[in-house]
Amino acid sequence: MNEAGDKMVTNAETDFKARMGKRGMAGPIAKVKFGSASVPIYLSESNGRKRYFVAHYRDGKRIRKAFLDLASAKKEALFVAQRIQSGMQHVTDIKPHERDSYVAAVRLLEKSGVPLVAAVEDYMRAREKAGTESLAAMADEYGRIFKKVVRRSSAARWWKR
Repeated sequence: MNEAGDKMVTNAETDFKARMGKRGMAGPIAKVKFGSASVPIYLSESNGRKRYFVAHYRDGKRIRKAFLDLASAKKEALFVAQRIQSGMQHVTDIKPHERDSYVAAVRLLEKSGVPLVAAVEDYMRAREKAGTESLAAMADEYGRIFKKVVRRSSAARWWKR
C-alpha cells in the first residue's frame, strides 16, 4: 500500500493507450448535452490516425458516425441531442452535408420569398425544357432577344373594362 493511501493508487492517471486496451477504444472523451439528452463522443486511434465517434441509438439500433476532428463531432452530437430532446430522433435522418446544403438553399431563397419546394419544381421544369443547354445561357439569350419588348398593359386592366 502507498503512503498516501489506497485512494491515490486507484485514482492514478493512466496514459491514453493504456486506457484504450486491445479494442482501441476508451470511454467517452466528451459528452454533449442538450436538455436532459446526452450524446457521448469517443476517440479511437488506429495507425496514428485519430477518429472521433458520435454514438447514439435510433429505432433500437446503435448508430456510430466517425469524424476527423472534435469540432465536427461535437456539432453532430449537439444536433443528435437536440433531436432526442425534441422527440424527433426518427424523423430527420439526413446526413450533416445534406443538412448544410438545405440550410444554404433556404438562405439563398429568403431574399426572393420563394419556398424551397416551389423553386425546385420551377428549376426541374426549366431543366426538362432546356435539355443539356445551360439555363443561364438560355436566360441571357432570352433577355437579349426580348429586352426591347415593353409591357404596356396588364390583364387586370383589361378585366376592369
